[in-house]
Amino acid sequence: MKRGLRSTRLLTGHRTPAPAQPAYRPGGPVVGPQTWAALNMQPSQRAVGRARVGPTRAQRRRLTRRVWAWRLLLSGWFTLTALTLWVAVRWAGLAGLGCPALMLCPLLLLAWCAVVDLRDREAEMRNGR
Repeated sequence: MKRGLRSTRLLTGHRTPAPAQPAYRPGGPVVGPQTWAALNMQPSQRAVGRARVGPTRAQRRRLTRRVWAWRLLLSGWFTLTALTLWVAVRWAGLAGLGCPALMLCPLLLLAWCAVVDLRDREAEMRNGR
């Protein structure tokens, strides 16, 4: 199998080998000053592509409003759950713990939705959308 020019340059330390000198020796190490660890290193330069632009002021403001909307929704539902717990325990005793326990499930679901939504929005802002 014949190796390309770039492979030869990488394996021999950017020197072109003499015609009789192979890039590999059977059963021996790689010819040249570089080792496999040095060859496998990724380039330190960042990939060429779109320039990264930070989030605009409008995007940050929109994300802040969204965060506060989720906070208000979650705090409102938590307050309603706590009020229901207080009323249930006061009037029905320990038997009244069932209703607040059921109200805790939507609270956890809303918290999960808030986390996922805000994480997605932040990722979109970081990617410049």
